[in-house]
Amino acid sequence: MASIEGALRSWVKDIEPTPKQKQAASRSYNHLVRVLDRRGVGDRIVDYYLSGSYRRSTALRPIRDIDVIFVIDPSQWDGAYLGLADKPKPSAVLRSFARVLRDEYPNSSTYTQKRSLRLELGHLHIDCVPAVALPNSDLILIGNHADETWFESSPKRHHMELVAANTTNGKLLVPLVKLLKDWNSSLPDEARIRSFVVETLAVTLFSKVRMSSLEEGLYLYFDFVSHFNDQAERRWPSKYDVKMSWWDGIFVPDLAGTGGNVASGIEHSQMKAFKRHAAKSRDELQRAFKAKTDAAAVEYLRAAMNED
Repeated sequence: MASIEGALRSWVKDIEPTPKQKQAASRSYNHLVRVLDRRGVGDRIVDYYLSGSYRRSTALRPIRDIDVIFVIDPSQWDGAYLGLADKPKPSAVLRSFARVLRDEYPNSSTYTQKRSLRLELGHLHIDCVPAVALPNSDLILIGNHADETWFESSPKRHHMELVAANTTNGKLLVPLVKLLKDWNSSLPDEARIRSFVVETLAVTLFSKVRMSSLEEGLYLYFDFVSHFNDQAERRWPSKYDVKMSWWDGIFVPDLAGTGGNVASGIEHSQMKAFKRHAAKSRDELQRAFKAKTDAAAVEYLRAAMNED
């Protein structure tokens, strides 16, 4: 039986952000924080920290964007300040950030997204996400300016769940997530899903199941997804609260424990195509495992990763 473990480890190195890219992202983050502090917005911010795949070390090369959570003092914004509500409107907070950033970064594009303010630098996009802390909890409230509501989330819990599962799997989960994100990014548009859903599904699975190698982890992930099409090769005793069916659509539970679905908005057709491609890649991995030479195994691996 051939092994593709060495090829997978080399693959991870090829998609890992370079030290230069990481340093550039760090400089841009630190400069942004200094700008907000100098302009007085920092007086209304009680905490800030990196979030997203860059923080969790699951970003791919090159680093295209980073997320920064800014925990605000809600009493310092209009609306809450006037005693009309306990929190300001999300749109009011985003406008405050926008005024400062458009002044300080006149040559960069800045625009409001559903839950954040995006600053587009030449080498990097920074999503500024205002939030309100919930007392005695690591949950936060993130605003949605489209309907002026606040919803629960916890980037810190997402990170902790990944760290815990990565530790119990011999630190194989983080590189596996990168491989899976790279695989997902190479899928056709009609099959590709959001990378955070790919990652959350992996953390959910490997919080319950153990892998001893990257090749085993890749096989288990693909086979787990395939079993929602009744095409699994192994027996899966549980769905681990994940759903992928015509009736339910796709449901991947929020690891922050909010009860939410991180896969909301994914169409049935996308889900079906995603499952179909997972089964195809699982089959290619099986051919790689049975190959007579390592060179032949690598060719099957390339097919499994959609690089043929």
